[in-house]
Amino acid sequence: MDENVEVALRFTAAQLAAATAGIHLWIGLRPLLLYAQVGEPLTDPRQALFVLSSLAVLVGIGLAAYGLRRDYVYGLGIVIALTYIVGWLLLGGHPEGNEVIAYAWESTGHTHGSTLGTLVEHLFGSIWLVTTKTIETVLLAILLVLLYHERFGDDTPDGAADDTPDGAADDTPDGDAEAAP
Repeated sequence: MDENVEVALRFTAAQLAAATAGIHLWIGLRPLLLYAQVGEPLTDPRQALFVLSSLAVLVGIGLAAYGLRRDYVYGLGIVIALTYIVGWLLLGGHPEGNEVIAYAWESTGHTHGSTLGTLVEHLFGSIWLVTTKTIETVLLAILLVLLYHERFGDDTPDGAADDTPDGAADDTPDGDAEAAP
């Protein structure tokens, strides 16, 4: 992968990670503070998970900037992005009462048609939700590409490969072979 492309992908991944962290912090902090004011901060544990996961993403960005091994940072980013996506599927529905798990594909209390129709309607029912899921999906794809390149990519820079056949060394300083007398 070209170095400029890799740098652009890393920069884009950092921006997307910061954006999703900011959105989740924005969504989770206000309700969490309201619940804390009435003395029941874990009434809806999703809000605490939003805040904690946002902080984890920001710590990950900081660790990447500090110089932690890139493959570790990419792997942790992939886990968090997948957690956000799967978390929405498992917790993004309409909880009833004290339920925490409310599947996004269930149409409790109303009908959306098929399972896919329910997911699509829930996804596009909130600008915040469609924004975060789009960001997380793109971030996941970029992190997968970066991790693959980091683990299995070409380690030699362009043009640094040995051009001599079979790795044979040229004994003469100027590259020309001297004829034997």
